[in-house]
Amino acid sequence: MNRGDRVELIAVTADSARFGLTAGDTGTVEFTDSLGTVHVRWDSGRRVGITASERDLIRSIPAAR
Repeated sequence: MNRGDRVELIAVTADSARFGLTAGDTGTVEFTDSLGTVHVRWDSGRRVGITASERDLIRSIPAAR
């Protein structure tokens, strides 16, 4: 995923729930690091990375207009 891509959280793990994320939350990718973690600025204002092993928990969505 690239900087600026819009994503939606489609499933929640204990880790993502700990950060206050819920299924259906949307956000914008800030960057993907060398380990494959996708760092997202969620629309709720949180900044939480989704690890490479959990990337199937997010999906790309069309950009907001």
